[in-house]
Amino acid sequence: MEEDRKRHCWECRRRCLVCDFTRPECKRCSSSGILCPGYDDREPFRLKWLAPGRVKSRNRKHAGNQNGRPAKATAELPVIKKTRDLTRIKIPHFEPITDALLLAQAAEYYNSCIYPDLEPINDLGPNHGIYKLSPTHLQRGAVLPDYLRLGVVCMTLSHRMNRIRNDPQSNSLAVNFFHYRGLVIRSLRSDINEVHKRTSDFVLAGIVTLLLIDAQHGASTYWRFHMEGLQKLITLRGGIRPLARSAGLEPLLHCFVCAAIIGDTTTPASKLFMSTQLLEEADFILEQFGSGVFAFLMCPKSLFAEVIKINHLRVRASKQDPAELENLAQEAYQILQRIQFFSSEQWAESKPSSKGDWILVGNLFQAAVMIYCILSLQSLSVLPLTPQLRASCTSNSQLLQILLKDALSSPRTKRFLVWPLVVLGVEAVNGSALMRNFVREQLSELSCYIGSHAPLTAKDVLERFWASGKTDWDACFDRPYMFPMQIAVDISKLS
Repeated sequence: MEEDRKRHCWECRRRCLVCDFTRPECKRCSSSGILCPGYDDREPFRLKWLAPGRVKSRNRKHAGNQNGRPAKATAELPVIKKTRDLTRIKIPHFEPITDALLLAQAAEYYNSCIYPDLEPINDLGPNHGIYKLSPTHLQRGAVLPDYLRLGVVCMTLSHRMNRIRNDPQSNSLAVNFFHYRGLVIRSLRSDINEVHKRTSDFVLAGIVTLLLIDAQHGASTYWRFHMEGLQKLITLRGGIRPLARSAGLEPLLHCFVCAAIIGDTTTPASKLFMSTQLLEEADFILEQFGSGVFAFLMCPKSLFAEVIKINHLRVRASKQDPAELENLAQEAYQILQRIQFFSSEQWAESKPSSKGDWILVGNLFQAAVMIYCILSLQSLSVLPLTPQLRASCTSNSQLLQILLKDALSSPRTKRFLVWPLVVLGVEAVNGSALMRNFVREQLSELSCYIGSHAPLTAKDVLERFWASGKTDWDACFDRPYMFPMQIAVDISKLS
């Protein structure tokens, strides 16, 4: 009995924290705004990736029909009449509901509660990934695999939970979320186990969807498993180049590239995910995905290219070859020079409208990439701790805070700014308490605005760093983290 009472909840185990053992939900989870998954003997659902050829398909007689197809997951929600808001869902128990009605409820919530926040982004230029979900979309969605249809349901439920985090209704929504997330994983696992389905466009979309679902809900530790699975499947399909020929896969590959590159910036140098592979493909990636108005989540293409090169320098520096440091330092100074010479005004000229907003965003990312370059490479002794570089970090952080205040006040640019805020947060360990409070408050507000737990995860990481007494970039990110700004990816062109 004593051993059972002292068992840590699954969330505290996942985050390597000491649980307070409160039943039924531990207070550590509650204070972090996370739904405590409890103390059951069985761990909550999690997708485990195996190397190709090691997948063993289980006997699915009870899970499939006579044609060998996996059984359609039973969609279960309380039957609600005349409801226009998922927050009104009450859950004394599960009752069957048709798949069509379930998807219609999720679409209705998206159109009324998420789309209005996305619509102002179109003022910056046409964004084909922002649109209302129409009856035609629902008809097409009805024939998609369960992991894509129910992924939309999970996204809307998680969005609402992050909007009303401290409301008692969030507990009811969480029950539904974990139920449908489990069905998403089961359905996706079933297709991955089928050799002829494993490398399909749908499976790639399903993994990206699960990646964003978990990041949105705060299960950020799983992102590397999803990314490694994606990379293996992309390799089986011949790599990024042949896949990029498909218009339907372009949004998925763009999301994958952004997640991999930006995720590597907030990862220890010894554990970077794909810096070498992406450096080899950098020219193709920049050409293929860099021509759109919103390429690389508003980060200018030339600055995004420098982030790729900085990541690669970090990998080479982590191998601790003293003879290489001088060459790495020369490359680092060249990167700093190119960042400094970047012109936001010239870049904004290529945009169709709202050039003032684009100049603001360009200046903002220029300051953020400059800080990232200096701090991350000083952390590995590639760049020296000189007064000049310290002054550059100080001046760029002060400028970045001013620019962020303006950009965060606009619904056109607000949701693209998590990474620059994280960069400012790392430099804030050397700054004032006012700067740290600014980062803390803005990340909390962004979490509610975007409907994602990712900014709160970033806030927790930064607060631990500020309290640690350490100042190095790699000391902040003790393990791989990803703080995505997206909560969904466009799958409308998949066939």
